Amino acid sequence: MFAFASLGVQVDKLINKSKGPYVFRAGGQVYHNTSSLLPPTGKKPQFAQLYIYDTDHEVNNRISTLKKADKIDHSIVQDLTQMLDQHNNLVKSFRRARDMFKAQPTTTFHLRMPETRSTDGRQYNIPSVSEVAGLIVGDLSKKKFERDIIVRHRAKGVTHINELHPSYMAMVYPLIHPHGEDGYRLGIPLEDKGSRTYKRQQLSMCQYYCFRFQQRLNEGHALLQAGRLLQQYMVDAYMAVEQERFRWIQTHQKELRTELYSGLMDAVQRGDSDCSIIGKSIILPSSHTGGPRYRAQNYQDAMAICRWIGYPDLFITFTCNPKWPEINDMLNMIGQRDDPNRIDVVCRVFQIKLQELIQYLKKEQPFGIIMACMYTIEFQKRGLPHAHILLFLHPSMKNPSADYIDTIISAEIPDPNTDPEAYNAVKRSMLHGPCGQANKSSPCMFQGKCSKHFPKKFTERTTIGEDGFPIYRRRNTGIQVQKGNTLLDNRYVVPYNRNLLVKFDAHINVELCNSARSIKYLFKYINKGPDRATAVVENIEEKDEIKTYLDCRYISANEACWRIFQFSINYRYPAVERLPFHLPGEHTVVFEEDKCVENVLSVPGVAKTKFTEWLETNKRHEDARSLTYSEFPREWVWNAKDKIWTRRKKGVVVGRIYFAHPASGERFYMRMLLNFVKGSTSFESIRTVNGVTYPNYKAACYALGLLDDDKEWTDCLSEAAVWATGNELRNLFVTILIHCQVSDVRQLWITHSGTLSEDILLLQRKRFRVPELQLTPQQIETYTLLEIEELMQKLGKSIKDIDGMPQLDSSLTRDTGNRLFNEELDYDRVALKALHGKLLGKLNIYQKEAYDSIVHSVEHDQGKLINDSASCCNNSNSSFAHAKWSNSTLSLPYSIKSF
Repeated sequence: MFAFASLGVQVDKLINKSKGPYVFRAGGQVYHNTSSLLPPTGKKPQFAQLYIYDTDHEVNNRISTLKKADKIDHSIVQDLTQMLDQHNNLVKSFRRARDMFKAQPTTTFHLRMPETRSTDGRQYNIPSVSEVAGLIVGDLSKKKFERDIIVRHRAKGVTHINELHPSYMAMVYPLIHPHGEDGYRLGIPLEDKGSRTYKRQQLSMCQYYCFRFQQRLNEGHALLQAGRLLQQYMVDAYMAVEQERFRWIQTHQKELRTELYSGLMDAVQRGDSDCSIIGKSIILPSSHTGGPRYRAQNYQDAMAICRWIGYPDLFITFTCNPKWPEINDMLNMIGQRDDPNRIDVVCRVFQIKLQELIQYLKKEQPFGIIMACMYTIEFQKRGLPHAHILLFLHPSMKNPSADYIDTIISAEIPDPNTDPEAYNAVKRSMLHGPCGQANKSSPCMFQGKCSKHFPKKFTERTTIGEDGFPIYRRRNTGIQVQKGNTLLDNRYVVPYNRNLLVKFDAHINVELCNSARSIKYLFKYINKGPDRATAVVENIEEKDEIKTYLDCRYISANEACWRIFQFSINYRYPAVERLPFHLPGEHTVVFEEDKCVENVLSVPGVAKTKFTEWLETNKRHEDARSLTYSEFPREWVWNAKDKIWTRRKKGVVVGRIYFAHPASGERFYMRMLLNFVKGSTSFESIRTVNGVTYPNYKAACYALGLLDDDKEWTDCLSEAAVWATGNELRNLFVTILIHCQVSDVRQLWITHSGTLSEDILLLQRKRFRVPELQLTPQQIETYTLLEIEELMQKLGKSIKDIDGMPQLDSSLTRDTGNRLFNEELDYDRVALKALHGKLLGKLNIYQKEAYDSIVHSVEHDQGKLINDSASCCNNSNSSFAHAKWSNSTLSLPYSIKSF
């Protein structure tokens, strides 16, 4: 109502349809838009125009912009308007424009709001009216004002406000900035000049908002007490932080480039000295938290720990409890109580509790000695943060007995007479439901059944099921808990550990892990959408990864606050040292565009890498030669500043060599050797076997017997099986079959059919929506072959083309239906419905006419042939997608040049 600018962002309106506290969640890219000083002829005023146009009826005009105008108190709006007129310098600037409009109604003028300020910005300095804005009479077409806000006299459309402008937030949230005080801007000193101790000398946007969201007793609390608007402010602030980071990446793509060292050497030999024509653009680096490369790197690090220590033993889910007394204690300090919008306090308390939990698990050892630990943070659909924790216990604690499992994990309601504390904790936090017939509208219900498979069955003792997962003891003890009008017994208890539950008073689900599947799917489950993330990392044709990231990103207020506070979203113990490797002269070099190539190559240490210095360390130290490259970080520490390996004095570190695809040629074979050779002192020594230096790494692999009987492909699939999901393994298997020379396909299939099919049962349960579905080994094999056949058909191949591969069971193929039918069933209809509504509004008149004709033909079973030439001409992406579908599905040829 009082805002000068609008918030342009895609708000998730469906998230608040269900029960629970209000959540502000938005996606895509955020914009702050302002309109012209005067509305177009015949249009009603809005936003900043309300301060200038028809101010005699200003209160009514403001109220009329809201949907529920009849419930607004006119006197409150009038009082707030007077307050802003008296104290807000932004309002005063627009009132000056109003006065000029009244005095000179025929004069064309504009309002310029400069970016620069005379004050240092460290305190809440209120800029003067002259600093905030100035009126300009005349034409602005030949003037450039960079990030200044120019509000034009009367124009169509909107003006985007740069997130680096000091008034960026004050124009959208005038009641949170009642004086029109500045927000973040460039150049705010981090500390006094005389005592600088940090490399960064100016405040970052993230640091600024982190400072703003702290509760202090000697300051006003308009922002913290803004209710739901606080959530919107937090999401807006974090999106601005990310937008600033994205702008840096976008603007530096042409300035900072990477190229192989040998590529620069070749450039010098050609006489090329212009760095702008050399190199590959950096799109979205792995350093960007939450990006696809960031997630992929952390997932691979988790797999490295799993390879080092073995499978995890316990999987713990720790969920934030918004009713922790520490939260209300903080709110009471400024006169608040039970405010669900104070997510800044919720996030900070959960972070403290989480660190306390990790320390308790390590030091008090309620489950035994912990060899490794990792967690990742996720935010529930309703916003609350929770941590997924994996614990790797000492080998002596592996394969616990059923009796021991009962001592650390319980799935029963405690006796209120003997353990009232645990009884109350389970009652508050560890009961599922009610759902099923007692509550058909429960969020867990899907097609009339609980998606979490509650209620469970009563069982007298803990056992391990056929699928390897534990079935916890749930005796019929007669103890019940009433929730609403429903009595819940042990069948509704979520497994927990008694001591953890009582100590931390939160939902803490403790589960026993049974195999690699738990860790392989942990990060995939949490990161939501692994296939797309993998495609972004590996697809070299993808040019705008930032746009792709923004298209599928949704940020809730809790996540925005967590990121602004810079709390980690993942944790690993021990640490993982990532080990790059490269062929001679092919390491990556980062350089500035305007530098001469000769100068780049003359920089001291430009030829040094972590890999080459490993070779040099082996030359200097005889004891270092007893370690492979991946084992090296256990005894040596990499000093990135001096580019040298030094002896490790304390701590445990796991090494991880970056993965190389089988199609990468010599790099693939070099990596294979690095897993075996020790003490290499040069590139030549890596391919030296029994005193003979072979001409290439592949030949050295043959000499070591690593390539006999398809051993390279067996080892490749075996290594990938530790970290890759079933779908990723099948993709790798298809790649090996089509592009690599496999001598015995049948034996390769027999060796790896188990790992290639490990998720097939789960996929079929989801596809047919039958949680209890059981398949015979022959059915599982056939379904696996169906998945492989689908992947091969997309590449224009078939299992029938591969000699040695088992053929499909035709009877089972008929039962599953054709591939197109199954693909249609696999679509997310809810997501497609939302996408349909979004794209329908973007159709031009010709496309809309074709759309209506097609829908009418389908609904009335007319079966007409419709020529959609307008759609083809105006949507090349859609045309290409259709052609690609036709090519892979119907085996029709097409030429990329035609698009």
